[in-house]
Amino acid sequence: MLSEQRYEEILNVLDREGSVKATVLCGLLGTSRETIRRDLETMEAKGMLRRIHGGAMKMEISQEQHPSYTSFKKRKDEQSGSKEEIAAEAVKYIHEGQAIALDSGTTALLLARAVKGKFRALTVVTNSLAVANELAGCEGITLVVTGGIYRSDEEAFVSDIATLIFSKINVDIFFLTTCGISVERGITYQRMDEILVQNKMMEAAEKTVVIADSSKLGVNSLVKMCGIDQVSMIITDSGAPRAQIETFEKAGVSVVISKERKE
Repeated sequence: MLSEQRYEEILNVLDREGSVKATVLCGLLGTSRETIRRDLETMEAKGMLRRIHGGAMKMEISQEQHPSYTSFKKRKDEQSGSKEEIAAEAVKYIHEGQAIALDSGTTALLLARAVKGKFRALTVVTNSLAVANELAGCEGITLVVTGGIYRSDEEAFVSDIATLIFSKINVDIFFLTTCGISVERGITYQRMDEILVQNKMMEAAEKTVVIADSSKLGVNSLVKMCGIDQVSMIITDSGAPRAQIETFEKAGVSVVISKERKE
């Protein structure tokens, strides 16, 4: 098991229990006490948990403690025009009768708004309470919500509980939002617990399409999810620099820009 996978599992335990003994982690992860000790030291250094005697406990990270993190509520107001462009473009790649997955990003919320009233039969799977509230009761939409541990700052369900459904279903397109995407580092996020559900959505999907405004292009955030070879396409807004688009295209990634840019 890779260190990043162990970190995810440790965070899942802390989400459920609040604290955990190192001996319990050794049995759960099938690794040595020395490996767990190093993992906990690394995770504490990154602000992901707090070590205690014999184990670790969950540490709630505020925006003040982790200034790189911006809550879902605040992100909704950032680059809103660009995100609307992207959502309008992304709808063109959705077909009647398909199943799509939307994660907990703010661009995913705008895509949820964009699909309303456009389809007679569309299934939407999401871990986002904001997306679920947006689509609840919409005619033509079959809404599937993952459940899981609710995280209010993201208005979304996280943890391994939120991933269980994806071994049972098939998704045509996963629309993936991100904190950063670059040729060198791939898809990256602000915090480790953001990527667990997205990974399972990707596994369940026939293809993954990144929907990211131009401020995310060429940016590397803290935690890597996957390489860019795992995505089929990037949809971005009309403000994306041509040089940045060419960088992705040279790496073999198709980039679609908004209608406004094309005109």
